[in-house]
Amino acid sequence: MKGNFFHSLVYVLIITFIISGTAPVMVAADEGIPSEGDGNSTTLLPDLIINDLSWSPANPETGEQVTITATVKNQGDAASGSTNIVFYSNGNNIGQSSVPELEAGNSEKVDISWSSETEDTVEISAKVDEANSVEEKDENNNVIISGSITFKKTKLPDLIINSLEHSAYPTPGDFQRIYISIKNQGSEASQETKLLLYIEGAPVSDWNVPRLSQGESSYFSYDRITLPGDSVEIKAVVDKDNLIRESDEENNEKTITMTVAREFLPDLIIEDLVPESTEAEKGKTLNLTLKVKNQGTASSEEVLAEYYINGTVQPDKIRIPALSERTGSNITFSLTPDREGQMEVKVIIPSGTFVPESNEENNVFTKIINVKVIRPDLVIESLFLNPEVPKINDNITFTVSIKNKGLKDSASSELNYYINGTNVTHSGKVSVPAINIGETTKGTFYWTPEEEGSLIMHLVADAGNAILEDDETNNKLIKTVSISKQTTSSSGGGSGSTSSSTSSSSMGSGVSKEPARNVEVKELATRNIISGYHIKYDFAKNVTCVTYIEFDSTKTFKKTTATVEVLKEKSTFVQNNPPGRVYKQINIWVGNKGAGLSDSHKNAYTGFKVDKEWIKNNSVNESNIALLWYDNKWEPLRTEKTGEDDNYVYFRAKTSGYSCFAISEYTGEKGTVEESGDETGIQETLRSWDGEGKAILSSSAEREEGMEKKPMEAAKTLIAFSLPLFAFLVGYAVLKKKI
Repeated sequence: MKGNFFHSLVYVLIITFIISGTAPVMVAADEGIPSEGDGNSTTLLPDLIINDLSWSPANPETGEQVTITATVKNQGDAASGSTNIVFYSNGNNIGQSSVPELEAGNSEKVDISWSSETEDTVEISAKVDEANSVEEKDENNNVIISGSITFKKTKLPDLIINSLEHSAYPTPGDFQRIYISIKNQGSEASQETKLLLYIEGAPVSDWNVPRLSQGESSYFSYDRITLPGDSVEIKAVVDKDNLIRESDEENNEKTITMTVAREFLPDLIIEDLVPESTEAEKGKTLNLTLKVKNQGTASSEEVLAEYYINGTVQPDKIRIPALSERTGSNITFSLTPDREGQMEVKVIIPSGTFVPESNEENNVFTKIINVKVIRPDLVIESLFLNPEVPKINDNITFTVSIKNKGLKDSASSELNYYINGTNVTHSGKVSVPAINIGETTKGTFYWTPEEEGSLIMHLVADAGNAILEDDETNNKLIKTVSISKQTTSSSGGGSGSTSSSTSSSSMGSGVSKEPARNVEVKELATRNIISGYHIKYDFAKNVTCVTYIEFDSTKTFKKTTATVEVLKEKSTFVQNNPPGRVYKQINIWVGNKGAGLSDSHKNAYTGFKVDKEWIKNNSVNESNIALLWYDNKWEPLRTEKTGEDDNYVYFRAKTSGYSCFAISEYTGEKGTVEESGDETGIQETLRSWDGEGKAILSSSAEREEGMEKKPMEAAKTLIAFSLPLFAFLVGYAVLKKKI
């Protein structure tokens, strides 16, 4: 019996040891399992939209082919499968095109050709993924309506009175002959119609005008007119009743006045002024021929004509010889253009001695002559990289050679550059000084790639068109650059780094300690941080109120993630609510190794935006809007307005460090509770994220009324006490039964 009792006691102790040893282990393991509400579960889906829908030509003719182009974009979080897009005219399917698979954020242009055979105005629309073959984040944004196309039939006839003339030198009482020519200057043949002739407003004759092909003319005459007095008005009208549809219905008539020749007089006119060369140049002599005719009924005397250049009378005169009636002469003279572009030359005869003529109103002739414009011409000759074969994290020096191959010195300008890759876009400007004729200048810019792959470099000289050039189409250069992986580790943060810092480890992903339940929305951006370089994080998705952060780094951290969190309530890191009328409370974390600390950077700024509706609805004074920073207490940062658009006002603030912030209408008031007596501040807490951290900011405990709640510790104590007691009671019952 003693043996049985001993064995039973051993069993009891073994059971007690096993239960006491394993239960805490199971509890500790459960403690590390993330809950469903920790905010880390995300479903990534594509979202296809049509960004733009356009067509060419903008004003097509009936029957003309129209190219309709749609820009499809995947604005979702994951790649889409291939699908199609359907185009509609007034809701009717007019064609479709396939849409390839699109990565998140990528766009693709697709188009169809279509024509309308009727004159009409139609509404153009399109729908992507009409069959819903792609599962999307939003299935209701796949349609776009872009406006209307009006098809018009522009191939029409156009009848005009091409000429309406009378016999020369009419005299009173004599029969005079009228000559009329009708021309179809339209783009299609005309049908039969009527021509009417009026004398002093009364109809005197009419004719049938036959069908006229494009460009064809028909001629008519009338010889039974007598002059009732010194002058008479003659008018001809074709297609008066608009029997023919024409491209221009306002040019179907012409009116002249026939004047009686009372006596025989000369009448000098200038028929033309012809430059010797079509390439006139400023400052160079240009010869011109003046064509003069005496269309009067008597000989003219020799006269002197004067001429003007751009409204300024010239000292030289043009000698015009005596001319018999109905004869002409070509007179050559020279001038020197005083400017580039268009030059106006005006000649007036007679000048000086008075010469009586039958018509004193036809002695002026004006001619516009194009003077060659001498301009510069900027071209990009070359682009060199140092290093020539760049790798990830190399600080690449780009050297651009720009030449002025024009015939005039250029003014200063700007060169724009664009870097496009699979997962990266970057752009900037380089100032280009004035360049003399035939000379070349160089400009440099710098960039550090973070990923391997092919990049396409687009460079544009005089991108703002500040310089009028001889050729505006040769200012671009496109070059492909390949970025490879680093073959050896680097402690300096990339090629060309001037870092003097000894820190070169990766700074990390900037994981937030803020509870997920308090985060309304967040956005991340990743950059390489290298000592001595200006670093800028642009939050391109534009989902938060922070648009960018930038600073000059004093330490090297390599690849580093910056995180912006817009909070629902005040951060768990802050002791008191921010003062003033609060717009947003936010956290900004830059890595987790110290880049967010004030001793890791200088010249730091934070850009943010405020909704105009919030400003209007709360009667907020824009000049009082400030970015507040929390480090043991709320401190207003120096904030300035940088611009605005239809929806937002934009600001930037000089920033001391990166942690907890608030955007507020701040007028000097204090926070809503007393300041903490802890003088170490949140920045000291951030330094200890890799260690134990301060109890006030512990991410594994929640504070309530100044006390820490640790429910798992109480559970462990209860289990450790109750399980041995339970095992002892079971063992005792077994022994008692055996006894």
